[in-house]
Amino acid sequence: MTMHLSRRELLTAGGAALAALSVGRAAHGQAPKSGSTFVSAQTTEATGLDPQLVPAFSRSRRSPMMYNQLVRFDAEMNPVPELAESWQVSPDGLTWTFKLREGVRFHDGQELSSADVKFTFDRLFERSPGKSDFIAVDRVEPAGRYAVKFVTKEPFAGLLAALGGFWGFVISEAGIKKHGDLNKAALGTGPFRLEDWKVEQQMVLKRHPQYFKKGLPHVDEVILRIIPDEANIVAALRTGQIHHAFLEDNKNFNLLKDEKTLTGYRSSRLGYDFLNINASRGPLKDVRVRQAISWAVDRSQVLRVAAAGFGRLTAPATAPMRQWQLTEEQWMRYYKPDPDRARKLLADAGHAGGFTVKLGVIPTFPTMVLGAPVVAAQLKRIGITAEIENVEYAVWIKRWLARDFDLTMNTTPGYADPDTAFFRALHSTKGQNWNSWSVPELDGLLEEGRRTLDPKKRKEIYDRVQILILENVPHLWLFSADTIDFTQATVKGFKQHPMTLLYGFEGVWLDRA
Repeated sequence: MTMHLSRRELLTAGGAALAALSVGRAAHGQAPKSGSTFVSAQTTEATGLDPQLVPAFSRSRRSPMMYNQLVRFDAEMNPVPELAESWQVSPDGLTWTFKLREGVRFHDGQELSSADVKFTFDRLFERSPGKSDFIAVDRVEPAGRYAVKFVTKEPFAGLLAALGGFWGFVISEAGIKKHGDLNKAALGTGPFRLEDWKVEQQMVLKRHPQYFKKGLPHVDEVILRIIPDEANIVAALRTGQIHHAFLEDNKNFNLLKDEKTLTGYRSSRLGYDFLNINASRGPLKDVRVRQAISWAVDRSQVLRVAAAGFGRLTAPATAPMRQWQLTEEQWMRYYKPDPDRARKLLADAGHAGGFTVKLGVIPTFPTMVLGAPVVAAQLKRIGITAEIENVEYAVWIKRWLARDFDLTMNTTPGYADPDTAFFRALHSTKGQNWNSWSVPELDGLLEEGRRTLDPKKRKEIYDRVQILILENVPHLWLFSADTIDFTQATVKGFKQHPMTLLYGFEGVWLDRA
C-alpha cells in the first residue's frame, strides 16, 4: 500500500509492474482474440461523466474505461505505474517527481504532456469535491515535457492513494475547451473513447486505436446497457443477451452460480455500505444519540438481508486495506447490539420519548432498499422513528453535497490508504466532512497521519483514529458486501478489482468459435 515502499523502491516503482502493460498469452495458454462487441449491463446510470466534478459511484466505475491515472492500484492494493512510469520522493519528503510515459495519446490524437497533468490538477484543486484529498499539495509544476512535480506543504503520505483513487483521472484541456465540461462527453487517454450515450438506455464506447498499453483493449466496442430491474439482468445473462453484469443485489448470486454457461466472480470489496448521520440535525448533534443509534443497529442482520450474507462486517479500514486493519476484537465489541444501553443513552441525552427522522434511500441501489427497513425497525425498538424516503439518484447527490439529510443509506467504492479513506470524509474543517461533525482530537490525528511517512507510526495513528471513529459515531459502517460479477463462459480476461471500478474491461476478450 501507499507508503510501504522505501524511497529506493518508489524510485524504481515502474520496475516489475511495467511488464503488466504488454499483453502476452492468457493464463490458460490461449492467445487473446481481438475484435467483437462486449455488452455489459447495470441497474444504475451515471449522473454525469466528468471525473473531477461528479461525486457518484456510477461515474467512478466508468471513468477507467475513458481515462487513466498517473498511478493505479492493483488487485492487491499496491501502487503500480499508469501514465507515470516511475516516481521518486525528495529527501525532505516534500517533492514528488513523476516521470511520464512518452507517446501516450488522447482520443483526439494529441500527445499527453506535463501541461495536461498540471491542467488536470489545477482544475481539480479549484473545482472538484475531491480537492480535499489533495489539500496537502501546494502546487503542480511541469519539469520538462515528460515529467511533473507535486510540491507538498508538508510530507504527504497519502499522495499515491489520492492519485490512484476516485478523482485522479487525467483529462485534456482541449476536451474542456471543446465541451465546456465532461459531464456528457469524454476526452481521455483510456482504452475506450465515448462514441454515443443515450442516457438511461446505453453508452457505446469504441476501442482507442492508439492506447498506450500494447495490444489492449482486445474488443472493438463496449456497450453499457442500463437495465433498472436486476431480475431482467439475470434473465439477460441466462439467455446470452449480455456478456457481463456487476450484480448490485447479492442474493442473485445463488440464482446464477450453477449456470453452466456463466462464470461467477466473488471477492472482498474495498468499499462498504454505511449509514450517514448528519450531526448538525436536531438530536443527532448529541454524540450520545449517535452512540445510541450504533448500539441499536444489528449490523449482522442488515448484512443478511441487504447483501444476502455475501460480505462481512468491517472496521473502518476494510479487508483489502490489510496493513491498516484493527484486530477483530478491537472493533467487533462496538458492533454487538445493545438496545438497553441505547435507550439509556437516549434518555441521558433528553430523548427518552424518542424522535422522528427521515432516512434517505436511492431506489436503484438494492442494498440500500433492502437494508433501510431493517435499520428502521431496529431504531424503532429504541424509540426512534426513521421514515424511509426514496430519493432519485441525481437529487440525492445534490442533497448529500448540501448536507440536506437526517440519515441516509450510503455506499462508497473505498480507498487504498487511510488518509484518503478518512481525511476527506471526516476532518471537520479541511475535509468534505460528510457528517457535519467535529472531533478536534480526530482532526489532529488525521493531520498527523497525513504527514507521517513511517509505516509503523502511521499504523499506530490510524489504529487510534479508528477507535475514535467507533466511539464518536460519525456514521455507521454497516457491512462490506462482496463484489459479484457474472460473465458468459466465452468471456476471457475479465478481472475484478477491490474498488469495483471497471478496470477489467481493457483486458476482456471473447472466445468465439
